[in-house]
Amino acid sequence: MTYDVIVVGGGITGLVSSFYLTLRGKRVLLLEKNPRWGGNIKTYSDGRYTFEEGPQTILANSPAVWDLVRRLNAPVCKANPSSQLRFIYKREKLIPIPLKPWEFFTSPLVGFKAKVKLLKEFFVKPSQKEDESVAEFTIRHFGEEFLKYFIQPFVSGIYAGDSKKLSVRYAFPKLYEIERRYGSLLKAFLKERRVAPKGELISFAGGLSTLIKLLAEKVKEKRLQTEVLSVEKSGNLYKVKTNAGNYYSRKVVLTTPAYITAKLLGKIFPPAKELEKITYPRVAVVSLSFPKIGLRGFGFLNAEGLKILGAIFVSSLFENRCPPEEDCVSVFLCGETQKEVCRLGEGEILKLAKGEIEKVFPQIGEFRFEKVTLWERSIPQYTLGYGKFYKIEEELKKKEPNLFIAGNFFGGSSLAKCIEKGKKLGESL
Repeated sequence: MTYDVIVVGGGITGLVSSFYLTLRGKRVLLLEKNPRWGGNIKTYSDGRYTFEEGPQTILANSPAVWDLVRRLNAPVCKANPSSQLRFIYKREKLIPIPLKPWEFFTSPLVGFKAKVKLLKEFFVKPSQKEDESVAEFTIRHFGEEFLKYFIQPFVSGIYAGDSKKLSVRYAFPKLYEIERRYGSLLKAFLKERRVAPKGELISFAGGLSTLIKLLAEKVKEKRLQTEVLSVEKSGNLYKVKTNAGNYYSRKVVLTTPAYITAKLLGKIFPPAKELEKITYPRVAVVSLSFPKIGLRGFGFLNAEGLKILGAIFVSSLFENRCPPEEDCVSVFLCGETQKEVCRLGEGEILKLAKGEIEKVFPQIGEFRFEKVTLWERSIPQYTLGYGKFYKIEEELKKKEPNLFIAGNFFGGSSLAKCIEKGKKLGESL
């Protein structure tokens, strides 16, 4: 039996690409080695509590997201308006993050010298470097204080990463392009009259796993607990070797993480071994509930004083995520900047998360729900020199034009980017 396309990896990108291929009448086979669909999307729900154990929301800033929602008739939940309110933890206080560029000048987030530096940013010239760390980029534009109290917490929240290691060109390509176009970032922000990215934060009734379930139902031929061992050429076809036998197709899409993609392409394209060097930090997500204290907003990021990256106010973000008399939070730990925390065991991580949240909210009297989820390899790090990995992808396209790498280590790791990528593949192959 020969398929038009075999998709390897049953996370969001694999499911979306398989869904759109199916809509076009293509014979597609979706393979996943784990016993469930969704990849890093994992929702805990017991009728009383609904917690995301991986990504928390989708920033619906792409038409691809809304097209998918419409086609699936998915029960969308939009974040509460108060979700625009976000905080930085600094000097034992939660300080609101400015939503407009000019609000930084009155915010206690940074001091007087940093605000003077902000004014000088209007005259910053674009860097001549091909690649630059997020930290270097920020210091050049806004200074070290701005890096410490705004950008590094922001980087921790998105990538669980280290701003000194991440490449601004590849981790934040929009900022890179804005500088190339305007020089000054403030000029661009003032023109847009906003700092936060456009788009609505959404989820679904029952959590993000509802989207996964709807997608999986639409893909006709799919296999769980089917581990792909290698991808090889067999005449004009590709032979996909698995623990359950061999499958053949005209085209193959790999949506697997970099370290697995490198292994699968070992025989057909040896240069892909370099992809093993892409790092994925360990991250812990601790789900907690406690008697209601009136949480409001999206959550907070830690700039100093805590051994956590930050927390999301789950009960404030979406309705019906926990009992009405309780507040719920998801606490994030580890990452590239807290490697000492990553070495702790599950019980120690739980104890630490509870203790740190109590520092922020001393009025918490007891915890009524607690759960720890550990991701040994979480988010791909778009580090300095990342361009060499894109060159490998380009070489593969020339050698094997019907073999596609579509993991979230290329083109962005957000759920919206993954949906966009999956849709594009599904409509073009």
